[in-house]
This record gives sequence, C-alpha cells and structure tokens, in this order.
Amino acid sequence: MTARLYKVLFVLPLMVGVLGNGRARGKVIDDGPQRLSQLSSIGESLRNAGQRPLHILYVHGIGATGAGGSQTFQKAICGFLKDCTAPAKAAARDYADSGEFAKGVDPPAFAYMGRPVWRSKEEWSASDPFVDHYVLRRSHGGPIVVDEINWWPLVFPLKCRAIMTGDTRLTGPNAPLLDLCSQPIQMDPSDSGRFRAYTWITPQQAAKLETARHQGALFNRWLKTAILDWGFSDAMMAVGSMRDLFREGMRQLFLKSVRFSADGLASDDWELQLRDPRGIDREFIVVSHSLGSYLVFSTLNMDRQDAAPQNAPARSKSGTAAEDAAAQYILERTSLIYFFANQVPLLELANLQGPKAAGLPPGETSTPDAVTGAFNMLMERWKNLRETFARRRGGGEESKLPQVIAWSDPSDLLTWHVPAMQGLMITNLYVRNTGWHWIIANPAAAHADYATNKEVLRIMFGPKVSAAKGKARE
Repeated sequence: MTARLYKVLFVLPLMVGVLGNGRARGKVIDDGPQRLSQLSSIGESLRNAGQRPLHILYVHGIGATGAGGSQTFQKAICGFLKDCTAPAKAAARDYADSGEFAKGVDPPAFAYMGRPVWRSKEEWSASDPFVDHYVLRRSHGGPIVVDEINWWPLVFPLKCRAIMTGDTRLTGPNAPLLDLCSQPIQMDPSDSGRFRAYTWITPQQAAKLETARHQGALFNRWLKTAILDWGFSDAMMAVGSMRDLFREGMRQLFLKSVRFSADGLASDDWELQLRDPRGIDREFIVVSHSLGSYLVFSTLNMDRQDAAPQNAPARSKSGTAAEDAAAQYILERTSLIYFFANQVPLLELANLQGPKAAGLPPGETSTPDAVTGAFNMLMERWKNLRETFARRRGGGEESKLPQVIAWSDPSDLLTWHVPAMQGLMITNLYVRNTGWHWIIANPAAAHADYATNKEVLRIMFGPKVSAAKGKARE
C-alpha cells in the first residue's frame, strides 16, 4: 500500500500539471542590465525612416525544414502595424554563387566517419545556401525589405543520411523528418542547376525506416529526434570543421542582401553609400534565431581594418573584398539586433581564448582564430564600426549605441543568458511562448514561437516602453 500511495502522490500532480488548463503566457521579465525604458524598437526605426525602406535581415536557427521561416514574422509585422499585407512569396531568390559555391565546382572534401558528405556536384549544388528577398509594401510609410537568410541546405545531407537514419535504429522513427529527407527532387525554375528540394535518402529507405520499432519512450524519442538529432546537430556542424563553409555562405548572402533594393532590382548604390554615408542611406535591423545569432557575426573579419571610404570595392570587384565591405556596410548601419533563443554562451565553449606562447605576460590571451575571433571580439568590432560610422555621418559616437535584445523563454531547452559586454547595450528579456503547466511546457513552442507572442511584438514594434511597464512581472 505504501509503494502504491507514493506512486499515486507522484502521478497525480504530474497529471494535473500536464493535462490541466495551464498558465497563460506571462508578461516580459526584464533581466537587464539595460532597462526596457532604454530600448529602441523596430517601430521607432520605422517612424524615423519615413518613406525610406527599412531592411530586416532574418536569420533562422537550428532545425529548419525549408524556406519561408520568416513568413510568420512577416505576418506578425503587418498584423501589428495594420498598414501592409505580407507577400505570399519572395520577390527574388539569390544563391551563394562564387568560390566554393560557384556552379559546376567539385564539392568540398568533407568526410563523416570515413564517408564523403557530398558525393557529386549535383548534391553540392543542392546544398547551396540562399537568401529570399521579401518586400512588404505599406500604406503609411516606406517598404520593409525582409532578407531571409537560409543556411539550412548545408546541413541536410549529414542529418538525413547519418544522424536520422542511425538514430531511427536506436530510438525509433520520426516519420515527418524521414519524409522530408526523401522528398522528390524539385528544380528551381528561375535558376538553372539549382534545387528547391532534394532526395537525400530514397523513398524506399524512408519507408523501411518508418516501420522500425519504437524503442524509446514516446516523449523522450521526440525530444531526441526532433530537438537533438534534427536541431542541435546544426550547431555542432557550425562550430566544427565546417565553420568556414558556414561563414563563407553567410558572407556571400550578406553581399546579395546589400545589392537588393526595395524596387526589386539589384543595385550597387551601396558602394557609393559605403564611401560617403552622409546622403540618403539605409538602415538594417537583424532578427536572428538560436544558431543564427551566432552566425551573423561570423561574417566579420578580425584581421582586417575597417575599410576607409576610398578603399570601398569598385563596382566590378567580387570575392573576399566585396564580402568584407558588405558585412561592414550592413553591421555599421545596424543599431539593433534581436536574438531569439540564442545559444551564444554554449557555443562559445568551442571557441575559448587560450594563453599566448610561454614567456609572455600572464593573463594575456590569444585569438582562437585570426579571421573570426571570439564572439565578444566580433561584438566589439561591431561597436567600433558603429562609432566610426557615426563620426563619418557627423552624428557623434553616442548618436545611436548598438543594442542587443536577447529574448528567452525560461522553459526552452536551448537558450542561454547573454552576459554583459563592454561598450554594448545587451538586454536579456524573458517571456513565455506557450501556456505552461508547471511541470512541463511544449519545448518546440518555447523555442520557436516568438513571432506569435503579443508581448514580444509589443516590445519590438511599439514605442519605447515606460519605466513602469519595464518592471512588469508575472
């Protein structure tokens, strides 16, 4: 009887917690160090832009299953502003297309457990990252250009062929993801030789795997296959030996983004603005999710000085110099960056700064990579770009300090607190993205549902929050 009583006492609150009505989404918790009353917002930037376009770079996070990750966010923008309609499809798509990503080149010779990641030029082409350009037309202001950066094609081959298939035998199948891995090939009708979808495992393989025995407990199996296998494996690839491949893809897509204008045409006017920013210029805001927050700053070179105006690339120049200039152009015009469910503190464990060679003063550290540097160094470079840009425009160094607003749901398995960094306004905000049940909350909703959370949208698109509201608690 005693053992049964203990079981009842354990199971009863579990059932109440999991199956009950649950608590509603809570108000914003401000964990600073900056206060809500000090924060800028997208709404503020839109008012300041007037009829000029505002550019938003949207970078998805782990576990993407295809293009269109920004569309929920776009609908939220128009739903909140009530003066635009989110477009049904992108105005244009641009692929990374130079260097290792040029058409017809052999795939890079990465191998996993002795087997090549890409077995043919066709498979490598199907893995090209790309940017989709969306233009949101407004009735009471200038357009909003959303550049949706898609790096997920780089990770599909390994996840589908190695991680998902192997773990199906261990844990059990995740049928929707296996179906995604075995979808029919679909070519891009607007760009010969490019793929909209690719078959990484055959339908026959997928069908056989989907009949495998469910060996793991239901909830544990879903956590393993959906969050770790399909999601966090992305982060492992991004900080491992494929890091430079991710970085190069991001840099090329940044270059595509600065060349796209709100009228839908490619333009090199940005090069003139890079030389002389005192005239009509553009403003960028970055909205990045989980791993995307880490990848945004990987576009900067640490071993390159800020380009002087006279050193801006000529119109015909391409490659590294143009990519450097594009990354500089965007980040020096970016005063506000949103992190949704960031993994920066965890990922930086793979990028520690170590002591310099023996004989040098203790306490000094070396940069782990001469090109990319540690994350705090890249953030500091962004701050320096902003200060130099402000002086060149004649606005002074304090005209608009760079701000990072890091959103996290405390029930999310894959988000971390961003520590303070000198010279930057970093604000950690906590919010609940799902009705929660004390014992458990939906991990997927906790990680991803920022674009449908009215509290998040209120802060992002409304005016500056009053000091009174800034102290709101659940």
